[in-house]
Amino acid sequence: MFEFSFLTALFFTEIFQDYNLALKIFALLSIISFVKNHVGTGPLGLAIMIGISWFILFDAWSFFGGVYVLYTLLTMGVSGILIDFFFVGQQHITPHGMEAPKGTQADVAERNRARQHAMHQAHARGRMLR
Repeated sequence: MFEFSFLTALFFTEIFQDYNLALKIFALLSIISFVKNHVGTGPLGLAIMIGISWFILFDAWSFFGGVYVLYTLLTMGVSGILIDFFFVGQQHITPHGMEAPKGTQADVAERNRARQHAMHQAHARGRMLR
């Protein structure tokens, strides 16, 4: 039993270290890209790249690692899911007892189709009366 728990702990520790290394590589690429785009690749740019990379990847990684993961998740679209979950998905009741209109894209598209259909019918009826 001791061997199994030790091997399991060793396995998860190794996976965490591998993910941590991969995350540091992606953070390093992000730092290099940011500095190249804003400062350039001259001697000043290289000094800034080395300084920021050393500080973020080695000195303050325990803080910046979590911040980088959160930033990556937010830029990959998780923020849209959170906004849909917290704001769009809730059904609010208006003071008059009627449901407020839903704000999802499917609901908006359905309302637009219904409005266009009604306008088309009204226009067709107008032609028939002439």
